[in-house]
Amino acid sequence: MAGKDNRLFLAFPAEALAPELTRLQRRLALPGRRVPPEQLHLTLHFLGQCNPKQQASLLHLLDKLPLPGFALVLDQLGCFSRAGVVWLGPSAPPPALMALAEAVELKCRALGLDKPHKAYRPHVTLFRHCNTDELPTIRPFHYQPTALCLYRSTLTEQGPVYHCLQRWPLAEVKGSEE
Repeated sequence: MAGKDNRLFLAFPAEALAPELTRLQRRLALPGRRVPPEQLHLTLHFLGQCNPKQQASLLHLLDKLPLPGFALVLDQLGCFSRAGVVWLGPSAPPPALMALAEAVELKCRALGLDKPHKAYRPHVTLFRHCNTDELPTIRPFHYQPTALCLYRSTLTEQGPVYHCLQRWPLAEVKGSEE
């Protein structure tokens, strides 16, 4: 139920990549807190605090929004130093993902949800409370999400915990043989 602590975001769950990303986390051996495998996701849009009316409107909107499938190559490590986050992302995000991010942002603004404070950069957070300028080159990870989830983020002493509130399937990727 939507309550006082109703921090929401949209993301693509990365369950299929979790074993590989966990191996990458171990190999990097960075200081900070590793994001647990079941919490790994590719962020689409952070919504922040939502009231029950905004959440209901968002669910209605997402039920009607075309959700294209896409594939991407996660080939770049980076660090959001102010947030203390080490992430993995694509150096060339697919146009379908970027168009979806733009469409979602416009719909969210129409619902009175704040615009994100930065331009969209698709990423999977690997570590929190970690700052480093020394990140190695990595072999690329191929990722084809199958669903979009609305998550609630609950802050705990051990870090944020994410709960998928609703899941929408993505359309099949044209020409995909997987």
